[in-house]
Amino acid sequence: MEYRILGPLEARRGGTAIDIRGRRQLTVLAILLVDANRVVPTDHLVEAVWGRRPPTTSRSQIHICVSSLRRQLFAGDDLIDTRAPGYRLRVAEEELDLHVFQARVAAARTAVQDADPLRAVAELRAALSLWHGRALAGIGGDAVRALAARYDEQRLAVHEECLELELAHGPATAHDLAGELLALVAAHPRRERLLALLMTALYRAGRQAEALDEYHKARLRFVGELGIEPGSGLDTLYQRILAHDPALAGPAAPPPEPVRAARTADRAPRRLPADVADFTGRRDSLTGLLTALERTSGTAVPTAVVSGRGGVGKTTLAVHAAHLLAPRFPDGQLFARLSGPDGAQNPHEVLGRFLRAYGLGERDIPDGTEERAETYRDLMADRRALVILDDALTESQVFPLLPGTSRCRVIITSRRPLPGLPAAVRLRLAPFTERSALELGGRIAGHARIEADHAAAVALNETCGYLPLALRLAAARLAAHPHWTVADLVARLGAGSAWLAEMEAQTGVDQAYAGLSDDAGRLFRLLPLVEAADFPAWVGAPLLDVDLCRAEALFDELADMDLLVARPGPGGTRYWVPGWILGYARRLQAPEHDQARRKSHERLLGALLYLSEMAHRRRGGHDLRQAGNGASRWELPGPAADLITADPAGWYGRERPWVLRAVRQATAAGFAEHAWGLAMCTVTFAGLPAPAGRYPDDES
Repeated sequence: MEYRILGPLEARRGGTAIDIRGRRQLTVLAILLVDANRVVPTDHLVEAVWGRRPPTTSRSQIHICVSSLRRQLFAGDDLIDTRAPGYRLRVAEEELDLHVFQARVAAARTAVQDADPLRAVAELRAALSLWHGRALAGIGGDAVRALAARYDEQRLAVHEECLELELAHGPATAHDLAGELLALVAAHPRRERLLALLMTALYRAGRQAEALDEYHKARLRFVGELGIEPGSGLDTLYQRILAHDPALAGPAAPPPEPVRAARTADRAPRRLPADVADFTGRRDSLTGLLTALERTSGTAVPTAVVSGRGGVGKTTLAVHAAHLLAPRFPDGQLFARLSGPDGAQNPHEVLGRFLRAYGLGERDIPDGTEERAETYRDLMADRRALVILDDALTESQVFPLLPGTSRCRVIITSRRPLPGLPAAVRLRLAPFTERSALELGGRIAGHARIEADHAAAVALNETCGYLPLALRLAAARLAAHPHWTVADLVARLGAGSAWLAEMEAQTGVDQAYAGLSDDAGRLFRLLPLVEAADFPAWVGAPLLDVDLCRAEALFDELADMDLLVARPGPGGTRYWVPGWILGYARRLQAPEHDQARRKSHERLLGALLYLSEMAHRRRGGHDLRQAGNGASRWELPGPAADLITADPAGWYGRERPWVLRAVRQATAAGFAEHAWGLAMCTVTFAGLPAPAGRYPDDES
């Protein structure tokens, strides 16, 4: 669980905000959080909800409120104890932003005692970054507002303390601090400490006249509204500014290298890429990722590995999860992409970037990779930081970049599962479901356009392979061309589109193809001949003129490289190639291979005709060869062919759309005998129902 009261009250479970219903429930939760891990008397809760005139049923109503909070907040894990004379909410370390704020402030004051003002400033800035408005904003009641006022006052005092340290020791410039102080003084015009800091900052920024003017405006305000003069401290500072007191000058400028280190060390690095506004689906994956990374058992750094094919949304999921987790890691968020167009990123260079992000100058960064990794682990030892390592190629890239402390968290994305890495959770992302694909298209291109032609939208999803990246690019084209229909875009994709090259580059299809064996590469280039929505493994045998075992092995190789998708089905494994990948395969076909491709096409049609005839005869049809059909056949081995057509109606039910398209395809290619034979075989199956809702009825 995660609770926020330094702003509007908010409770989160697994990174997802919980909608807490009921004004009284919010008030009770606020009081329990303020006194987290301590027993809060029921009478105190009654007074917080109703003031000094509670109803006679107030105590029972408090019990109802607590029961409601238990149901809303804790899924099977009740963290509210009933302890006389009231209730106690158990909150783990760092789950409540108030506790984190107080711990940061305490650490800053320890740093001041240790004569380390820059570390103190960094801690105070981190503490102030936890605030998102007035404490417990939106909750009424005198008791809650009194508590909120107390915490708001603490925040302001800490802010003053931080600015005073920065003015005295750096690292921020007086000009930057003056702008921040002007806003604070405008909001709190009677706080003399803020006025003194503002006057000092303006003076050091070379704005003496403005510093004196701020004093005059404050004096008029104090005298006119309160009838008093400003305190002696402000008056003395005014005189020192008039006299150009040398003691008012800022801290001496440090040498160049330490300047860089000091100016970056005062705040933690925030290097996450931008989150997407239309994040869609992946609810279970996101919950599993957040849950695994919130656990804090053991001493190993909790690590998540998110794997999957290019374009499936690994980086999007990792970045979205990182933004949800970021408030829990105030010491920084780091991001590095470990591969790109030029190949693998060297961890030596990435370590250098990470060390510079935390303020180390070039002279402080070791030359050797192992020494850099040691310095990095030492730097991260006492920090709570989140590290995202995107598109890793090998385990050896990742190991030097892992912090050595369980206080940090690491999310790794890769196209490979990286089994050599110890991981708290492993997620293998699959392409979107149809529901998520339609939702994403609607969010980008408009739900009305997607819903207006559902069949075309499904066809677009099929063409894009249900890959989030491809769907996002396609929907963006629709959004940019409001006069297009979804069907228009599907037609354009079928004819080829310039943005397909962008998608191929981002998903690594060209790299996957380059890594294929010669036979697998040839099979991939021949797949556009199979005009079927999906197909069984035997089709590879006639395409390449090889045995069935070899064909299955080559399809497995293509599936391993994410160039097609294997789908289990009632008749065995079937393979599906997204439309845009088929388009890539078509562009690889060279004119000089046309004759060989025609031979492959003839063998494929011959194998389909051979199986169609077997199913046709088992349904009582006549022998087409005796009827004079002279088409060539490519005969599958007898046991395999018998198994495939053992249920002739079931086989034809699966393959009918392909058989009908093959008739037209054979006619267009000049294989008239094959077209006639395939058409005749359909006669015995004419009464079978068509597959539901997926293909047009072109039986005629």
